[in-house]
Amino acid sequence: MSLLRNLESKLGGLVEGAFSRAFKSSVEPVELARKLAKEMEESKLASVSRTYVPNHYRVFLSPDDRSQFATYEPALRKELSDYLLEHARAESLALTSRPAVEFLTDERLQLGEFGIQAQLLSAPEEGQAPAAPDAAPCQEDVG
Repeated sequence: MSLLRNLESKLGGLVEGAFSRAFKSSVEPVELARKLAKEMEESKLASVSRTYVPNHYRVFLSPDDRSQFATYEPALRKELSDYLLEHARAESLALTSRPAVEFLTDERLQLGEFGIQAQLLSAPEEGQAPAAPDAAPCQEDVG
């Protein structure tokens, strides 16, 4: 079954990539949600009794794509966090804390391109600040 899923994923990526290059358009929130969930699935970490997934996501956007979200970025971050939380619950995946989504601008990206970096950060203990994310990317996906 996983062989078919891998083949489907590769074919889907080829088709999506060809269309996105042929018809340059801005990044849509639904596209971000789909890629974030895919990144969550691909970054699973099996433990003794649970399967952990990343809880911190950095989304790198082109300057033009980032500016289109400027007026509602906090609401979009919350919506994407809610989506990831629900996806993890539906797939019985464990999180150490509520998923956090952060938007960053990358001048090297063109309109419609984006990258995702996912990290599994430890949950802060009561009264402590959250752990700072490392600068090195764990996984990156360009849409």
